[in-house]
Amino acid sequence: MKTSKFLLAIAILSLAGTAVAYFFLPETIPMHWNFQGEVDSWGPRWSILALGCLPLGVALLMAWLPRIDPRREAYAKHAKTYEILQVILVLMMTGLVWITVAAALGSTLDVSLAVRILIGALFIAMGNYLGRLKRNYFVGIKTPWALADDEVWRLTHRRGALVFVIMGASFLLSLAFRPGWIVGAVTLVPTILGVAYVFVYSWWVWKKLRGNEKPVIPAASGPEVGKDKEGSS
Repeated sequence: MKTSKFLLAIAILSLAGTAVAYFFLPETIPMHWNFQGEVDSWGPRWSILALGCLPLGVALLMAWLPRIDPRREAYAKHAKTYEILQVILVLMMTGLVWITVAAALGSTLDVSLAVRILIGALFIAMGNYLGRLKRNYFVGIKTPWALADDEVWRLTHRRGALVFVIMGASFLLSLAFRPGWIVGAVTLVPTILGVAYVFVYSWWVWKKLRGNEKPVIPAASGPEVGKDKEGSS
């Protein structure tokens, strides 16, 4: 796919740039920041090279997953959505790498603020495309009930898309507050509650449609227990 080749090129260029930056970094570099915007974890200089490999790793992994997924036919149905998600995730990882590089080089960039903007944008962007994914084993909200039924998958992802947008909005809302515990509350509470809600909602949809029937997750594509709804959208 052209998208995969483009992302591989971006990831390789990013890694090459990280390798060049390595020679200008101090022996110890910041690797993590708390909600106060303070560095709370440091690493050796070579850590930046390991971090720099992440965009390439994500690009290669996402190019490979459709080939090994037992429900690989789903990727033909959501090909455009999958390509967009690839772009979103690889660019997000690349952004995180270069935020860290900038901080390690002594930039005055507000890392806490930059990361919250990046994560907020990631959640909102993903929320706009989650509902278009067809049932598969690697990408999406993989509750046992969603994996066992097309209609449960569809409804779980439609509701999950809204939840992702809300979680992303909470990260952007946190920009209105000074760094501190309030930032953690504004970002983490909606995220934890959102994940829990989607899980319970998926179970509730299964109970509504299938009653007390136990979900059976098939090992490969094809008919399974109950009516297969592959054509639903």
